[in-house]
Formats: sequence, structure tokens, C-alpha cells
Amino acid sequence: MSTILLLGAAALAATARPDATKVMAIGLIGVMLFTMMLAPQPAYGQFGLGGITGAFNLINQAMTAMQNFINNVMKPLLEGIQSAANALQGLLAQLRQLWEEIVWPLRAINEAKALAQQLIGLFRGTLNGLYGIGVNSAQLPNPVSLETIMRNKNPGDHGALVTAFRGAFGPLPAATEVHPEERNLIDVDDAMAIDQLMTLKMGDAGADRVLQAAEAVEDEARRFAPGTAAMASAAAYIAAMQSQAHMQKMIAGQLRQEAARLAHETMAIKRGASFTRETRDKARDLNK
Repeated sequence: MSTILLLGAAALAATARPDATKVMAIGLIGVMLFTMMLAPQPAYGQFGLGGITGAFNLINQAMTAMQNFINNVMKPLLEGIQSAANALQGLLAQLRQLWEEIVWPLRAINEAKALAQQLIGLFRGTLNGLYGIGVNSAQLPNPVSLETIMRNKNPGDHGALVTAFRGAFGPLPAATEVHPEERNLIDVDDAMAIDQLMTLKMGDAGADRVLQAAEAVEDEARRFAPGTAAMASAAAYIAAMQSQAHMQKMIAGQLRQEAARLAHETMAIKRGASFTRETRDKARDLNK
């Protein structure tokens, strides 16, 4: 009989769906196993009415003890677990509502993502189209070569730039063909022009990198998760600082070019003074 009850309890545990019923069935199995192992097994010499009555009495006592155990121990324990689980679920629901409505409001996050997507659709294609417009206008071979090199955004071809520049504007005259001061002036003007062209090439290359960083930040704006906005903002600030550094380099190049222009004008005045002195000396020599 105990075996039959044990099998019935096992079947109940296997087929029960609610957690409380399943836990109750498992507890029932444990109590029956404990009773079967510790309770003494009486031996009946004959299958009389007294033996059958004694067996049923033992079964009734075991069932009563099991029922008392379930009612007095298991049921309060399961009710307490269920109450704690309900309280925990309520607390988690309140926390979720707090994060979704106050700390990281999902509605505002979704609206920001939609705005980012809209701005990308409005500006990215148009700006990339503007940046990609070809403005090359030279027609002769040497100017075409120079224009192509100075707009290729490659700062590693300084030698090719110098060659193309001299092909378009001519090489430095020989020392026997021009006055030394004129030769110096030509050389320094060419050097400043080539330096500025290289600075512009580096600026174009850096601008492309900054644009790539900006597009990466825009793409991340469409995939923002709560808590990642600060990291994306830091990346945007870094890109902005890099852009500012490139602008400073361009301004410095303009200042160098302006300084070279002033030096050129000063050199012209000095050259006039030198020519006047040389003319006076030659006139004196002719009067001797």
C-alpha cells in the first residue's frame, strides 16, 4: 500500500503544473519515504481480520501524520514563499516603471532615435554629395597634374607635389640667370606655396576622418541603449576637438602665408635699395 501511495505521489509531482502543488507532492514523497525507512514493519502470521485492521490503522496514522505535516509545516512555508514572490514581483515592476519613465524614459529615447534617423536622412546624403562635387578646372597637362595631386587628400606624396608644382610654375632659375636676391625671393615664395598646399592636403585628409567619426556617432545615435549616451557624447566631443585642431592648423597655415607675403613686400623694398646702391656704385666707376 505504501508503494502504491508513493507511486501516486510521484505521478502527482510529475503532472502537477502549479508550483505550490508540485512542491506539496514532493514533500509528500519525502514524508512517505521517511516513514517507510524508519517505521518498523510488523509481521503478521496470518491474514486475519485483526491483521488487516492493524494495517489500515497504521496507514491511517501515517496519512494523518502526513496531513498534519502538510497543513502545519508545508502549507505555511509555501504560502510565505508565494507572498515573498508576489512582493518581489511588485517591487521589480515598480523599479522597471521607475527606470522606464523617470531615469531612462523609453518614450524620450525612442523620440531621440527617430530624430537622429530623420536628421541623417536629411543631411548625410546632401552633404556627401556636396563634398564629392569635382571642382577641377585646369586643362593643360602640367596644371592638370598639379591640381590632381593637390586635391587627392594624400599627405604622403610630397615629392610628387613638388614636381608638379615646378612643372606648372617653372623651376628655380640658375644663379647665372637672375640676381641672387631675386633668386632667394623666388625660392622662398615657392617653398611657402608648397608648404601651404601640403597643409591643405593634410587638412582635407583630416576633414574626411572627422566626417567619418561624425557619421559613426550618428549611426550609434540610432542604436542608443539606456546609459550609453554619455559614451557617445564623449566620442562626439573628441571628434569636435579633432576638428578644432584641424581648423587651428589651417589658421596657422594662413598666418604663415600672410607672413610670407609681408616678407615678400619687405624683400622688394630691400631689393630696390640694393639696386639703387649698385647703380650708384657703377655710375661712380664710370665717372672715374
